Amino acid sequence: MSARVEDVVLPRSELQVKEIEESTPIVLRIINVRPHGPDMYRYTFEYYGLKPGDYNLVDYLERKDASAVGELSPVPVAVTSVLPAYRVEPNAPTEASISRLGGYRYWLIGIAMLWTLGFCVILLARKKKSSSEVDGQSVVVPTLAERLRPMVEQAISGQLSHSRMAELEMMLVAFWRRRLHLEQEDVAVVTRKLKQHEEAGPLLRELETLLHRPNSQHEVDMSRLLQPYQNLPADELDENLVTVAT
Repeated sequence: MSARVEDVVLPRSELQVKEIEESTPIVLRIINVRPHGPDMYRYTFEYYGLKPGDYNLVDYLERKDASAVGELSPVPVAVTSVLPAYRVEPNAPTEASISRLGGYRYWLIGIAMLWTLGFCVILLARKKKSSSEVDGQSVVVPTLAERLRPMVEQAISGQLSHSRMAELEMMLVAFWRRRLHLEQEDVAVVTRKLKQHEEAGPLLRELETLLHRPNSQHEVDMSRLLQPYQNLPADELDENLVTVAT
């Protein structure tokens, strides 16, 4: 999740966020800026961390007029992780021991119950299949592309909040990290690789542009962005995959 730092007054010409690099451990946005007296501006910053640590938000700023930043008062923030450094997914639930049934009689009862349950499941499955068919056509299962499309459209139109867009970006990173079996690699390294990946890269790069350069004017090919997700079920994108450190 993201955090904000409000009412930060910094002198001289207006500042903007530097272009993000692959190794940048923190993502910063300027939510609001307004004049504050002569040659001063008041800023509201929003950020979220990719790596735990102490950071100075000033290190990620530059002048809009390309002049030297000069010496500025630090804006310190701390990013802490809610998981161990080697984990990006929650721990799997521990297995509970199952008490052993005793006696031949209990085994027969158990087998009879399982057989009855299996028979009921078969009947329910057949009933569900017949009810889902209309005029000889089965109900189409939603794809992951259909699930992502409204969120991406909202992001492009500026209707998706900054924090929600950042969470979507991290969800996609976690999804591809697991799909490409990169769980053992550092998150920053994985993110850099994914942005260059033939399938994962287009949508991640577009989200990065919308997140850090929201006013940039460019055409978006929605079909190309969502093509890698066309044949995947909608539940493939598990929102519990991502844990953002703040």
